[in-house]
Amino acid sequence: MVDARAGRGGALVLSGEAGIGKTALLDDLMASSGDIRVIRISGAESELELAFGSLQQLCAPLHQFIERLPEPQQNALQVALGLRAGDAPDALLVGLALLALLGEAAGDQTTLCIVDDAHWLDSGSLHMLTIAARRIVADPVAMIFGTRDTSTVRELAGLPELTLRGLSTADARALLAATLPGRLDERVLANIISEAGGNPLALLEIPKALSPNELAGGYGIAQAAPPASTVERSFLRQIRGIPAPTRTLLLLAACEPIGRSDWLWAAAAKLGVQPDALTPAQAAELVNDHNGIRFRHPLIRTAIYRSASLSERRRAHSALAEVITEESSADHRAWHHAHAAAGPDADVANALELSAERARARGGIAASAAFIEHAANLSVDVDLRARRALSAAQAKLEAGSIESADHLLAVATDSSDDETIGATAELLRARLAFATRRGNDAPPLLLAAAQRLAKTNARLSRETFLEALTAAALVGRFASDPHNSASRIAEVVRRYAPPEPDPPHAIDDLLGGLITRLRDGHVAAAPQLRSAVTKFLQEDAAGTAEPRWHEIAYMVCLDLFDQDSYNHLVGRQLRALRATGALSVMPPALVTEAGLSVTAGKFVHAERLLEEAATIVTATTGQAMPDTPIHCYLAAYRGQEDRCREHVEHKTREAQDVGQGFESATALYALAILHIGLGQFQDALTAASKGVTYDDLGICGYLLAELVEAATRCGDSAAAGEGLARLTIRTDVCPTETAAGIAARSAALVCTDDGADALYRRALTHLQRSPAVVYLARTHLVYGEWLRRVKRRAEARAQLRTAYDMFTQMGADGFARRARRELTATGEKLITRTPGSVTGLTTQETQIAALVRDGYTNAEIAGQLFLSPRTVEWHLGHIFTKLGVSSRRSLRGFTFD
Repeated sequence: MVDARAGRGGALVLSGEAGIGKTALLDDLMASSGDIRVIRISGAESELELAFGSLQQLCAPLHQFIERLPEPQQNALQVALGLRAGDAPDALLVGLALLALLGEAAGDQTTLCIVDDAHWLDSGSLHMLTIAARRIVADPVAMIFGTRDTSTVRELAGLPELTLRGLSTADARALLAATLPGRLDERVLANIISEAGGNPLALLEIPKALSPNELAGGYGIAQAAPPASTVERSFLRQIRGIPAPTRTLLLLAACEPIGRSDWLWAAAAKLGVQPDALTPAQAAELVNDHNGIRFRHPLIRTAIYRSASLSERRRAHSALAEVITEESSADHRAWHHAHAAAGPDADVANALELSAERARARGGIAASAAFIEHAANLSVDVDLRARRALSAAQAKLEAGSIESADHLLAVATDSSDDETIGATAELLRARLAFATRRGNDAPPLLLAAAQRLAKTNARLSRETFLEALTAAALVGRFASDPHNSASRIAEVVRRYAPPEPDPPHAIDDLLGGLITRLRDGHVAAAPQLRSAVTKFLQEDAAGTAEPRWHEIAYMVCLDLFDQDSYNHLVGRQLRALRATGALSVMPPALVTEAGLSVTAGKFVHAERLLEEAATIVTATTGQAMPDTPIHCYLAAYRGQEDRCREHVEHKTREAQDVGQGFESATALYALAILHIGLGQFQDALTAASKGVTYDDLGICGYLLAELVEAATRCGDSAAAGEGLARLTIRTDVCPTETAAGIAARSAALVCTDDGADALYRRALTHLQRSPAVVYLARTHLVYGEWLRRVKRRAEARAQLRTAYDMFTQMGADGFARRARRELTATGEKLITRTPGSVTGLTTQETQIAALVRDGYTNAEIAGQLFLSPRTVEWHLGHIFTKLGVSSRRSLRGFTFD
């Protein structure tokens, strides 16, 4: 709170077992907050399935600030809160909107958000709250989460944590002495302290459940119990001691999690419960409030709900459903009807399906899954039950609830003999396997699903066959057995795929091209794959290409050495994601763009893209982003041997664990680059030779180029000649500047006569027109090395100096050192250079400074970097101090990348 008042807010997780004192500490914090605005919400077990229910409670007092938000954030938050209709908003955008909303509110008054029982929040709300919590830096906002065990709440991982422990024996005695009238028998006192285990709430509640005789010395413990169950038993004894109407009123309050007192009292009246029924609960200190009924402790709500019989719970939910009449609360009504239903009910199931659609439209995938699962359970028609179970399984899969998805698929297939339902369930099982493991068991599962779908849905069958081929290409050399090899799967697809439509779409050309590529090789497939890429570019430009096919389209572009098409596709995808605010799905696109930046020699830009991707991953999952092949390539080109080896070892283990041969090939490619840059040519040859033992889609051609260079430097003319032959066969059918340049460069390396000169010049001509700048710089290097060996020193210096300057500017330190050694050997004297960029700024400060220099406002920068505008301003103050400037205009003269 002190930090928040000073404008340096943050988040804290308060953890500990039930009854340990979290709620009491939060009560005390709230009481001592003074002039701070306090917003307090509590999770409830019965609330878990309501989409953004807790987010709605937290934002309710802040609605007047929503209009101050940038329009994309304003729209996203309003849709999530159900305040307006619109497309399902991106989760990260909603989280950033919440951060901005809290920042706007805190501009008027320091704001404290207390979130008790965070483990009972609906998943959508918890996700958004933790996204905001991780980004609080320079706003007068404090966010405190109370939860029992952070290990079971993945979203809270990584936030600062304060764990409450039990009281010592001395403190436990002091607490009992202060709260109990009179002295207790020493044996009774010792028994209470022992059973409570230092739990303060247990210490307070256990004596309330004891009779006077027991307190006087007749109390014994037959079996020790955990403090939470001990406290719950104490609460249960108190609940049984209050009148039946009071228990009914408390059960209604326990069933109604969002605290609508009008619904509560209307339902109570419907059940014949009068307002004075609250008095015994107040006297027993079970509740605090006179109106909305706030339970003194969350365990009381749990104890009341669990102690009620099933019929009593259904009766309470039914009463609440009947009094909720406004259309804006249709989801709450349907939810209560679902819990009131004693068996299948078509009307309730239909209402739940509509609620599922509304939840999905607001971005609440987990809530949508819960609603449609309830709808399936209550469906009368068996085929409808199966269809809804399939929909629920799909939503569970999207939400990451793998075990639930698998169970629902079993429900679907057990409920209906319909072939379409069975085939679709098989497809979802295959996708589930691919999504969870991306391993070598996915291709045959997808293949089987596609074959089954061919009987009922030709289009979906062809798409599933394409998924099977994509999975097979990624598995590559790690196929579980010859029957599941990529070539075998391609042959099965060729035989059983339904005929392509007329006219064919890009994915139809992709399917045909991949069948040929995996079955017959690169040369046979190149014409159809080029046609597929051209068509995919056209559909992508028209907005009709499905985003899920981007990954395989990228791999095909790489396989064809088509850097230009690759650049167009990736750039357009990234712009579209930014424009639509689809931030959560941006990391793969950012990583892909980073790879293009490495090839273009823009290493600093690549690192910033990786940092942005990592920021999004951490903000949305609370986990660190795993290593990618691009991390390996960057470390390799920078000559960072230890770091590169660490990345490569991690990627290799990961590839073996999940059965992904393509990932293994990328690790070998990085090793080959590293060793060539450092002049360790035998190690490079070993890595490249291992890499080309399998014809991996999208990378084998580049590994062949590395093999040729390493083999020539090792004097292994046979390996170099064989590698060149395999490479040239590929490049001859790929009419791109990159293919022609790499082929000419490789041929020049192998050439043993004066013809090498013309080949090097041809390579430079082609690569100067290619986006692959690293290959251009490397060609200047090997050409310069050749010129030095044939005693053309002046020309050698020109080529080597160009290479050295390019590598130095990029930050390709390993290759720069190699160029420097060659230059020195020509008699050139060099002064060590470093890239011309501003030093002393952190990565994030550099990003902000560059954006300010380019004219972006604080709000625009905040949206790009997932910060609050006030945090951007805070960083800007540090930037001005470090650079010795005092205005945004002054940054225009600086180079930051």
